[in-house]
Amino acid sequence: MTTNRGFKELKSEVSAALVKTTRTVGQIASEDLAFQRSINPEVDRSLDQQNQRLLSLVRKLNNTATAGSENVPPSLHNAESVDDGWRGIVDILDNLLEKADACLDEFTGVVRKLTPSHQLETPAADPRKPLSKREYRYQNIPKPQRLFRKVPTNDETVPFKPLLHSKPNAVVSFEESFVLAPSQDGSMHYNHPYEQEIIQSKYPDSAYVQNEPITYEPFESTTAIWVDTPEAVQEMLRDLKSAREIAVDLEHHDVHSYVGLVSLMQISTREKDWIVDTLVPWREDLQVLNEVFTDPRIIKVLHGSNSDIVWLQRDLGLYIVGLFDTYHASRLLGYPKHGLAYLLHRFANYATDKRYQMADWRMRPLPEQMYDYARSDTHFLLYIFDNLRNELLAKSDTAIPNGSLVDNVRDLSKGEALQRYERQFYDAKTGSGLFGWYSMLGRSSCHLNREQLAVFRAVHEWRDKIARQKDESPFHILSNQSVFTIAREMPTRLADLLGYCHPISTAMKKAAPELIGVIQQAKAAGENGPERKELMKPRGHAHVQYGTAFAISTPQAVSHVSAANRTVSVSSNTRSNSLATLPISQFWGSTIGGGFKENWKPPGPNGTNGPYLAIPLPPLTAEVFEKQGSDASSSPINVPIDPGARAEHEYTKKRKPREDDVFIVKEAGGSKRQKMPEMQDGLEPVLASERGPGGSDNADGDIEQMEIPLRDPEDDEEAQEKARRKRERNLEKKLRKQQRKDEGLRENGIDQNGRMENGEPEVFDYENAPSVLHARQDKDRGGKATKGIDPYAKSLNAPKGMRKVQKEGPGRSITYKS
Repeated sequence: MTTNRGFKELKSEVSAALVKTTRTVGQIASEDLAFQRSINPEVDRSLDQQNQRLLSLVRKLNNTATAGSENVPPSLHNAESVDDGWRGIVDILDNLLEKADACLDEFTGVVRKLTPSHQLETPAADPRKPLSKREYRYQNIPKPQRLFRKVPTNDETVPFKPLLHSKPNAVVSFEESFVLAPSQDGSMHYNHPYEQEIIQSKYPDSAYVQNEPITYEPFESTTAIWVDTPEAVQEMLRDLKSAREIAVDLEHHDVHSYVGLVSLMQISTREKDWIVDTLVPWREDLQVLNEVFTDPRIIKVLHGSNSDIVWLQRDLGLYIVGLFDTYHASRLLGYPKHGLAYLLHRFANYATDKRYQMADWRMRPLPEQMYDYARSDTHFLLYIFDNLRNELLAKSDTAIPNGSLVDNVRDLSKGEALQRYERQFYDAKTGSGLFGWYSMLGRSSCHLNREQLAVFRAVHEWRDKIARQKDESPFHILSNQSVFTIAREMPTRLADLLGYCHPISTAMKKAAPELIGVIQQAKAAGENGPERKELMKPRGHAHVQYGTAFAISTPQAVSHVSAANRTVSVSSNTRSNSLATLPISQFWGSTIGGGFKENWKPPGPNGTNGPYLAIPLPPLTAEVFEKQGSDASSSPINVPIDPGARAEHEYTKKRKPREDDVFIVKEAGGSKRQKMPEMQDGLEPVLASERGPGGSDNADGDIEQMEIPLRDPEDDEEAQEKARRKRERNLEKKLRKQQRKDEGLRENGIDQNGRMENGEPEVFDYENAPSVLHARQDKDRGGKATKGIDPYAKSLNAPKGMRKVQKEGPGRSITYKS
């Protein structure tokens, strides 16, 4: 490294040369070069030679500056091309300045590089301190996947084969674990290599004993060990083998990668924390951790392992046997929240800073705040595990089936560990798959005609193709909102197209002319294309998963995933048939005969098409529910019941009214205000239901009449007395009102007939008369204003429309943690 004096001398020489060059350029530019070229051929040739020399130097500088980055140097052939590619030159200069800024931060100590020999002392993060964007997210980071031993191409057409090189702790041999098997949709896949090991695994005896929770090491006075060399991995592995429980967590990046990247792995024991760099070129050598990860005697504690299990298989070839997911434990214990932040606050009184969830975890070196955030995910997790285990054991009841809550967590965790990663193949025709257009179109309420729909499918396919080529997330290339906007507007000019894209990625900017041609071709082909209702027909199978493609190997494994409430696939052509799989309905009992499936046809045209109910409803009468010894009550079927299902109310049988009960009988089809039943002389009231056809009394006695005492005689006398007193009070009020009115007339010299005392008629006082145009609102007798008639009152009772579908924000991604 040069000394400070040498650097100062070099800086002075470079500055003097730049000043001289700038002055010379200014002098040349002030001359009339075109005139000099025309009168002196030597000047013409000399200027051309200098132009080519300078352009060559600029091209070399651009190529050197963009080496190892995402920037592509502009093509510079002549002086005019400099103006056209000036924006690209500015991007290169910005990239160089950002790199220089990062190097200066590292040199001055603002950000320190973590190495095994020089560990980082991480003070507690201050959530109140605002962070600049540069401190946790860089704009131009070279893609680390380009340095992997196996660079991802995203164009594989064969099933994903597990990355295992060996199989420690095996029950099934390594050779027998790699077998191709057919999937439910007819495609082929490799079985889960540790399927049998996971199914047969059991927790060690220590998981069923209540012990005092082991307190974690102080967070402020301890630090994590940075692991980025094979030697550091072996040293960490020796410590992990002696532990009874370990905590594991991952940090993932899915913006500048098509399938995503595991960027960090955090591992903690009772005494130490490690942060493993999973972006090293030899990342597949981390499979040595399977010696611990697949050992059922060591409990692996994770929180929300749904995605972590699949990411470990896809990127590192790691599998987990003996998983304890604290997310499922918190749900079984009925906690109000189930996220890791809530558990940290509940048991460790530690508040995490969620601003780093969207951070770019590919950054090297890591800022101190992000380093602390990653370490906190596992540092307290074993202490949380101790508390959850004790509470699960305290609330378990082993005297009943499935009463052990620890075993329930074990089974739910097995369902997570049995997930199997599968590649996503893009099907442009059906739009199936995780990134397919079918699910995206189904979630949107945007109405598209034939041409717009064809453009939507073509743009969606083009986006996926570019994302695979550039190894970028499809949402980074073009957001979902921009795809729908382009499909709706169908732009054919480059300026209009770029105006509909927010934000505009570098890949989108370079490939925009190609997209214009795609839109034009799709618009022409869509004139006779299918409509939306033709494309959105129900599909046979639909894999459901958020964020990552996964599947289950065998029916035995499916049972564990079903226990974990994971829906794997839905078959539309077998759904209606599954309604008749049970011999007796659990709801209707024997009301519906056992052979209704063979004899019943849906009430549509020819018994097939048209809307209909999936179950034929029987006539509901009292005899149906009062039937003794029904099959549904006497021989219940052992069928697993969803714990979240509502309990049904039990029907009260054989309940007869007592003779002294008083109740109201309402005529069938009558209005709310019923007329009093007709009274016959000396007889009880006759109900309308007791009359024969035409309203006449049933004299033939076909229907046995039922005498119902509607009122008690004492109640009738009391009601009559109250009515009499009310009539007297109303009469007194009227008399007093009339008296006051007569007295007022007499004071004004007016008699009761409205004439003056001299016999002349009363003169109407127009000056003091109330206004007719601005009349005040009428009031009822109680002095309150009467409510006006609202002509739109009934229209408010109409059913509400479908709620607005939440659209995805453009260009955003997040690493989710439950």
